[in-house]
Amino acid sequence: MDKTKTSYDHSEFENKWLDIWEKNKYFQADPNSPKPPYTILMPPPNVTAKLHMGHGLGDTIQDIYIRWKRMSGYDACWLPGTDHAGIATQMMAEKQLKEEGQTKEELGREAFLEYLHKWKEKHGGMIVHQIKKMGYSCDWSREAYTFSPKLSQAVRKIFVHLYEKGLIYRGNRLVNWDSTLQTAVSDDEVNNVEKNGKIWHLRYPLSDGSGEIIVATTRPETMLGDTAVAVHPDDERYKELIGKTIDLPLTDRKIPIIADDYVKMDFGSGAVKITPAHDFNDFEMGQRHQLKNINILNKDGTLNEHCPEEFRGLDRFVARKEMLKKLKAEEFLVKEAKHKMMIPVSDRSKDVIEPRLSKQWYVKMKGLAKPAIAAAENDDLKFYPDSWKKTYLYWLSNIQDWCISRQLWWGHQIPIWHCNSCEAFTCDVEDPNECSSCKSTDIYQDEDVLDTWFSSWLWPISPFGWPEEINELERFYPSNVLVTGAEIIFLWVARMVMLGLEIKGELPFKDVYFNAIVCDKKGQKFSKTLGNGIDPLEMSEKYGADATRFTVISLAPLGGRVSIDRSDFENGAKFINKIWNAFNFIQMMNTQHPGAIKAFDPDKLSTSNKWLLHRLGECINKTQSNFEKYRLNDAVEEIYQFIWGDMCDWAIETTKIDLKSHRHESLSVLNYVFEQAMLIASPIIPFISEEITAKLEKHPMIERAACVSISDFPIFDKKIHDFEDAAKEWAQLQELTTSIRAIRAQLKLNPKEEIHAYIKSSIDINVYADYLKQLAKCSLLDQAPKKQSVQVGLGFEILADAGEHLDVDAESKRIEKETIRINKILGGLEKKLGNKRFIENAQPEVIQQTKDQKDNLEMQLLSLKMSLQSLKN
Repeated sequence: MDKTKTSYDHSEFENKWLDIWEKNKYFQADPNSPKPPYTILMPPPNVTAKLHMGHGLGDTIQDIYIRWKRMSGYDACWLPGTDHAGIATQMMAEKQLKEEGQTKEELGREAFLEYLHKWKEKHGGMIVHQIKKMGYSCDWSREAYTFSPKLSQAVRKIFVHLYEKGLIYRGNRLVNWDSTLQTAVSDDEVNNVEKNGKIWHLRYPLSDGSGEIIVATTRPETMLGDTAVAVHPDDERYKELIGKTIDLPLTDRKIPIIADDYVKMDFGSGAVKITPAHDFNDFEMGQRHQLKNINILNKDGTLNEHCPEEFRGLDRFVARKEMLKKLKAEEFLVKEAKHKMMIPVSDRSKDVIEPRLSKQWYVKMKGLAKPAIAAAENDDLKFYPDSWKKTYLYWLSNIQDWCISRQLWWGHQIPIWHCNSCEAFTCDVEDPNECSSCKSTDIYQDEDVLDTWFSSWLWPISPFGWPEEINELERFYPSNVLVTGAEIIFLWVARMVMLGLEIKGELPFKDVYFNAIVCDKKGQKFSKTLGNGIDPLEMSEKYGADATRFTVISLAPLGGRVSIDRSDFENGAKFINKIWNAFNFIQMMNTQHPGAIKAFDPDKLSTSNKWLLHRLGECINKTQSNFEKYRLNDAVEEIYQFIWGDMCDWAIETTKIDLKSHRHESLSVLNYVFEQAMLIASPIIPFISEEITAKLEKHPMIERAACVSISDFPIFDKKIHDFEDAAKEWAQLQELTTSIRAIRAQLKLNPKEEIHAYIKSSIDINVYADYLKQLAKCSLLDQAPKKQSVQVGLGFEILADAGEHLDVDAESKRIEKETIRINKILGGLEKKLGNKRFIENAQPEVIQQTKDQKDNLEMQLLSLKMSLQSLKN
């Protein structure tokens, strides 16, 4: 923003208030407070992360709720923290180590872990600093870290608990394998990317020499791990071949032809090669038919000892080329064709993911899922928007066991000890000295670490001291709302629900708010690859944290997708500047009229002041209601309309008029309402709210706290805010004013030139003559003018003197054109209101809005009709 006297310069105030909040510990929750607790857990970002717009939206939503509840009498605890991010952190540290001319293997595990801890201390605090800069009111005294000693102990404890219940086991199953990182990775770390590839048709000869079967594959190198060819049992082409064997090309193995319903007869040749150790669907089929699993890949993606010697040690893609040459030379390659396909790619290394048979640790999930399913079905757990409930239930109803082991060094090392003497497993919270089975001391700890999500599903309990210290846990568990992205509904949300019910017997949170997916104007999700992202900190430095926060919330409806462009933040900045200019003007009026800020009797105020207080009451109620319904962008819209429209566009102008007539109570009311508006808006725009309130002259009817952030949120008071009759009367004056302005625009009057009008109204129009003169440059006539421009509204008629300003022909054409346009819109509205389905399914407020729109258009038609008649006369 321009740094002029009339412009708000956020750089002057943001650090100031950050220091005040932190120094006075305003955001620390008190376990001994008599106030009811209100808890939110910040989804822990990776220690390697940088604040992005997804964080900016999600964290702003959380901050609004925690600030609102803190101001509403709750002991608000917003627990921040970070995740150690196993793969991401190790990758970045290894990259730096490589630049220094070393490898982790050269350092050894212990030295590498020490190096990683130092790396984390140096680089891991960036996102915490960025979060603080946005003004988020976390309880930083409770900042948690998933790899801290306290939380690590909780990870061990839950592992042992589940192991002893028989819910953790070791299995030899297929996983997503990253050959570059040489570890299993979770589904969320795999991106399916469409690429141009090829499909190869191969000839598999029957062992008895009676013929052949043609199979098609996009990964010909995996044929070395084939253990069957499958056909559909009802496929007449192959019925006689079921049970026979084929000679697998390039090998000395014979494999059977089997029948399975999974095979599609109309796809390809109707025969498919089965590689149980390298395809998830084939693995399931292999289990059904008790096929052998042959793993052909080493950890680094090269071919292993189960392959012909000439291909051993070759990278899988190099081996593919060599095998195709040989298949062609030996006439096993029938044809190749271009083929578009989805390729699974590692989000971290960008390498192609390989399904690979591997010994891993798993958690049995079906039993844990049952109470989590019941919680959603019974509506004990609610989703916003509710549409995600169906997705949650579908996934839990079809849940598979969870692979929790990773072949990394950075992370929670699995608390299992292997015995070299009897091959038994020993599982303990503490490091054992001997085998629990044979008492041998020849034991070693499992080298794998746990999936990062395994520590994250403990987030609702481990930061509060579980399992050792439970006083804070009893106070702050369960939390009230979880704000997160829908993309981790399975990886994190559902798992936290399952664990919370398993350990505490109750849900870890009652409401789950899925914030919108942030996209660019083309509807593409922000991503590093596309380079279309917007850095919220960059926007904050340019426009201010308040403008950034306001913009993202105003544009983001509950769930769904939101399109944001850099230029959108200019609108947020204009709103903040509008508030600042209004404040400066009010301060100037306060200076010019010293002593005007006094207590007032609401019943003795003018209609305009009663209207303003009534609108304040409506703003309080609507904002509270929208907060409670998780309709944040609606709450922001209400605040925006009240501050910009009601206060800045109307109240300030009417106060100027009142002051000329020495009605000083209007200035007192304006100051009162303005300060209350800052309190209402403060959860969204905290910095400017603090700065303005601190500088405003203290109003005797408002009890101030040390700062806005710990003040009471305004509440509706019938004695102060309930002036419905006065509000309706003033609303008519506003409509009259707007209509007169519209007539002036139609007549193209000079802004300084006065217009004369005869007005019929349900209110005593003479009482408001001064306001109309100042607000609409209109003086009242005692009788209707001969040459009229007519406006009709609910409860009034305006017959304005058009005089020499009116071009009769041009105006007639304009009216006729406008009549056609309005009739077209009216037709659509009448059809909508006559639709039984719309009336039955639409929200009551939507139906009322439609009716109001219809009534308004009918009034406009009446105005046009009367104007046209006037012109003809």
